[in-house]
Amino acid sequence: MINLLSPDDKRQLQAARTNSLLLRYAVLLGVIIGLLVLEMVGAYLLLGADRAHNQAVIADNAAKTASYASTRQEAVAFQSNLATAKYILSKQVPYNDLILTVAGVLPTGTVLDQLTIAPDTFGTATTLTVHTSSYDAAINTRQNLMRASVQGKALFDSVSFQSVATSADKTSLYGYTAIYNVTYSKAVLPS
Repeated sequence: MINLLSPDDKRQLQAARTNSLLLRYAVLLGVIIGLLVLEMVGAYLLLGADRAHNQAVIADNAAKTASYASTRQEAVAFQSNLATAKYILSKQVPYNDLILTVAGVLPTGTVLDQLTIAPDTFGTATTLTVHTSSYDAAINTRQNLMRASVQGKALFDSVSFQSVATSADKTSLYGYTAIYNVTYSKAVLPS
């Protein structure tokens, strides 16, 4: 085929072809940029909706947490009680043996008014009130308490009279009230 076009027309046709190709690329680039902008706007809207939903969930959870504040306080108190119980169990203080020992050394005709044994009473002075039927029973109680022992260890470091008084109630079988100052020995505690 013979080309009868002048060189100037050929250049014009080539330039027109290049211009139409560049126009297609420019339109395609515009479409792609438009799609990317739409995609970014869509992602922004979705993230905004998720953010609003998450903030609503956080507010709802905060309200629920406030309603569980009393339960949390109870749980903290329970945890504290468990720690105390763990401390007592880890020490394994033989409270039953101690109580039975004190009850066993009381002579006939004596009644223990109150017995307090706690972890903080060991090594410190405390009082022990005993109702007795006679003055001699009060003296015997003191001697028996001094000799009381648990597993070969003395139960008390010291036992002394604070007072011995007659009861105002004359019809009671226990006419005397003896108050002793006693110090529980730390030797009976497990090491």
